[in-house]
Amino acid sequence: MEGNPLSVMNIGIELYSIVICFILVIYHWCHLSDCNSQKHWFIAMLLSNIAMMLGDLTDWMFNGAEGQLACVVAPLGMCLFYGTPGVLLWCFMGYLKELLGVRTRVIAGLWRLTAVLGFLQVLFSLMSLKNGMYFYYTAGNDYVRGSFYILSQIIPCLMYATNGILIYIGRHQFHRMELLFLLGYIVLPLAGQVLQMMFYGVAYINIMTTIALLLININVQNEKELAAKRLEKELAELRIDIMLSQIRPHFLYNALTAIRQLCDTDTEQAKESILDFSRFLRANMNSLTTKEPIAFERELEHVQSYLNLEQQRFGKRLKVIYDINSREFQIPTLILQPIVENAVRHGIKKRPGGGTVKIYTEEWKDGNMIIVSDNGVGFEEEKAGFLAEEGKEDPGHIGIANVRRRLRAQCNGTLMINSSGEGTKVTIWIPKVWRSRGR
Repeated sequence: MEGNPLSVMNIGIELYSIVICFILVIYHWCHLSDCNSQKHWFIAMLLSNIAMMLGDLTDWMFNGAEGQLACVVAPLGMCLFYGTPGVLLWCFMGYLKELLGVRTRVIAGLWRLTAVLGFLQVLFSLMSLKNGMYFYYTAGNDYVRGSFYILSQIIPCLMYATNGILIYIGRHQFHRMELLFLLGYIVLPLAGQVLQMMFYGVAYINIMTTIALLLININVQNEKELAAKRLEKELAELRIDIMLSQIRPHFLYNALTAIRQLCDTDTEQAKESILDFSRFLRANMNSLTTKEPIAFERELEHVQSYLNLEQQRFGKRLKVIYDINSREFQIPTLILQPIVENAVRHGIKKRPGGGTVKIYTEEWKDGNMIIVSDNGVGFEEEKAGFLAEEGKEDPGHIGIANVRRRLRAQCNGTLMINSSGEGTKVTIWIPKVWRSRGR
């Protein structure tokens, strides 16, 4: 069909659509670090659409052409064109399933049915290379629709139907605009399929599918923005939770009692303790409005204010060692203080003779390490494993899960706990290359 204006137009449209989809694949692939499984399915949809259009291109480029290459490439390309809609619509079902985030028997049934239909579409397309059920090529290498061509259209229509049912099931979970975008992915390609069945000559289905994918891309971006807002809300709630967990009534009472006693025995030290107390409260209150990371030096000053107050209470029973070898880095606010408080409350306080809390920092090539250790009573191996598990929380240990979540969300940091009868060690890792994901 060389020189045919219609072929040239279709080739131009499909190449342009392939470029658009390829750019979207690169963009989303480069942002996989902050994605969820929905984006993986969307990338698979884009790649399937690219494969479908590449297959259709072979028909416009080699249909009717002579030569061994044309006689091989044209049927293989058409097989790809007929088979990939089964994969594409199965991926769309996966995208919808992850978007809903719920698992029911009905959804599981729709998922299995869609997978079976997609498999049949691919299988029958491959069989067509032998028996011509969907398509075949004449001796002159001209494309002809096969006797079961209608089946090649019915199976995708059934897959559109299963996807439509899933959208209907989850309609109350979608925003109005989101629902329109999702329905657009069914309505537009389906309309293109009908037009292509009726009027062979223009790649209606490829154009419509690409437009529908652009709508899904908008939805993916909207989901990303919503996820960022949800994360911002969660981080705000975590900041409040950790602030409240740290300003405990017993600590306020003990600190004020110690200061009152100092007023009678050592007025200068009482003044210093009052200053430490005010700094401690100010840092906790500031954490409610601080979204950005802070200098480690500021966090350390806050911890020092806390430990100074506790030393007034415990006296010689509490010894503090600062082995600070790295200071020039940033850290999410109120990360270090709850770990130190746990060391005092659950390590040193329970040991009859008291003990030592040590804060150690070290700079590495790709990050900074903070270690908070104590030689207190520690805790049993079972509880150590419990606290070390991701997402676990023990009401008796202040903010461990809270700190871990905030580290992961704000700087891709990690927290590890090791404990025995000889004490506890908590290791915090802050990568050097990071940005606040809560912004």
